[in-house]
Amino acid sequence: MNQFKAILTEMIRPFLEPETYSNLLTKLVIVLIYVLVAFIVIRILNKVIEQFFKVNNKSSKSAKYKSSRAKRSKTLITLVQNVVGYIVWFITLTTVLSKFGISVESILAGAGVVGLAIGFGAQTLVKDVIAGFFIIFENTFDIGDYVGIKNNSAPIAEGTIKSIGLRSTRVLSITGELCTIPNGTMSEVTNYSVTNGVSIIDIPISINEDLNRVERKMEEFLKTIPKKYDLFIAVPEVWGVNEINSYQATMRIAGETLPGEHFTGSRILRRELKAFLDEEGIETPTPALVQMYQQNNEQ
Repeated sequence: MNQFKAILTEMIRPFLEPETYSNLLTKLVIVLIYVLVAFIVIRILNKVIEQFFKVNNKSSKSAKYKSSRAKRSKTLITLVQNVVGYIVWFITLTTVLSKFGISVESILAGAGVVGLAIGFGAQTLVKDVIAGFFIIFENTFDIGDYVGIKNNSAPIAEGTIKSIGLRSTRVLSITGELCTIPNGTMSEVTNYSVTNGVSIIDIPISINEDLNRVERKMEEFLKTIPKKYDLFIAVPEVWGVNEINSYQATMRIAGETLPGEHFTGSRILRRELKAFLDEEGIETPTPALVQMYQQNNEQ
């Protein structure tokens, strides 16, 4: 019994000594100082990174090139800031552990063995990270681009790029859903924001109308579109009659737009041409419903 009391006393003695709490408090203060310094260093480095890319963007002369560089810079700023943050926190963690007398070398050696053990089960993660490097450095897309993404020819997302990471990419759909996609699952990417878009619409015209006259009037009217809407780069063109049948002729119109604005451009052209046709009194085909009744004659 006396031996048990001696062991118990020996175990709790350090917690009863004022020096124990003094040393612990000192170490906690040191930890807080290191964490605070890490926050300050990260904030300063983030500002330096942002300023560095802003200076590079100002050297561009073309407005279109500036816009492209701005999106590219935003993507790289996020990536570099994340990497810098990871490095600073890793250095802070190892420094704090060493202050508590924990051997960092042994932890790193153990981490290497554990990493080798789980590496075979983390092939998907490695695949995502490698794909992320290629996406970023090959400039597949940037933050703000409108893209369509497929996996083995199956559509998985379409929308605006919100963030790009080494492991995954976030896409905001036009209806508001935020989709997180592992980079390794993207087998096909269509970027609608790299080059100018083309709005293509079909307008049905009654077969009774003089198509040459309608086409000439449309061409005159379409000259006013770029003056009203900046997203149109050039005057929309009438490509001509695309389809024809017994009751209507379909006129196809195409207009070159700014990158990613072709959907908006199509809606504008439809609305403007509808108002134009009404104002000019140009007839559009109206579906006809024919009802047939069978009369039974009783004798």
